[in-house]
Amino acid sequence: MKQPPGYEDSTNPGHVCHLQHSLYGLKQAPRAWFKRLHDFLLSAGFNSSKTNVSLFYYTAGGARVFLLVYVDDIIMMGTDATLVTTLLGRLASTFKIRDLGSPRFFLGIETVPFDNGLLLSQRRYMTDLLGRSGMADCKPLTTPAAVTKSVIQTDELHDNPTQYRRIVGALQYLTITRPDLPYAVNRLC
Repeated sequence: MKQPPGYEDSTNPGHVCHLQHSLYGLKQAPRAWFKRLHDFLLSAGFNSSKTNVSLFYYTAGGARVFLLVYVDDIIMMGTDATLVTTLLGRLASTFKIRDLGSPRFFLGIETVPFDNGLLLSQRRYMTDLLGRSGMADCKPLTTPAAVTKSVIQTDELHDNPTQYRRIVGALQYLTITRPDLPYAVNRLC
């Protein structure tokens, strides 16, 4: 390596700049960010989920706290509000974060307080999807597909295959909160 033009130091010609942190603009920036967060969470006592790399959990006595990471968004929930606040403070001591309070809308899923928990709803996501696909004014059906009739295979392509794939992919995301849809969405796929 050599010193970049305009930044030469004649007294120390063998010295070069050492990059300390990579956060934005570099190809590996997201990976570096997640590794830093992952290492911090493990050192803070969190355990990494074996089935989802973005999910972490913390157990103290009978209390549990769950932390879910999506890109640079984090949602933290737990059975003990004091423990959640303490862990949030530890996270804030290392990272610049904003506490947005109780979750209302996260990754297309709306959380509605319900008796002893939360109800997960994707109504807004569905409404937006119907609007994007030009089906906002269509008549709704109680059963999304007939399971008794066989599906007729056709070699005809959809007018716009890219749009079709987008809509079907968005429908797959709806199956998180709608157990009545996977069969119909699977047939579309």
